[in-house]
Amino acid sequence: MAFSERLAYARKQKKIKQADLGKLVGTSGDIIGKYDRGENTPAIDIAAKIAEALGVTLDYLVKDGEYEHIDNTTFKR
Repeated sequence: MAFSERLAYARKQKKIKQADLGKLVGTSGDIIGKYDRGENTPAIDIAAKIAEALGVTLDYLVKDGEYEHIDNTTFKR
């Protein structure tokens, strides 16, 4: 699964609109939409803010691996 697919999935699971996520991370909903569709890829600092806002690890968003289904709360434990 690609970054865009994980982002869209996590965002929809949290029921956060693109515009709302954009406000949380300091960008626009249109940019989040481009990330969702795979048209753009965020810089690492923005990706980290997105992960924090969605309550998932950065690893979950950017790569396949063992942390695919772990949220930040579980990861911190």
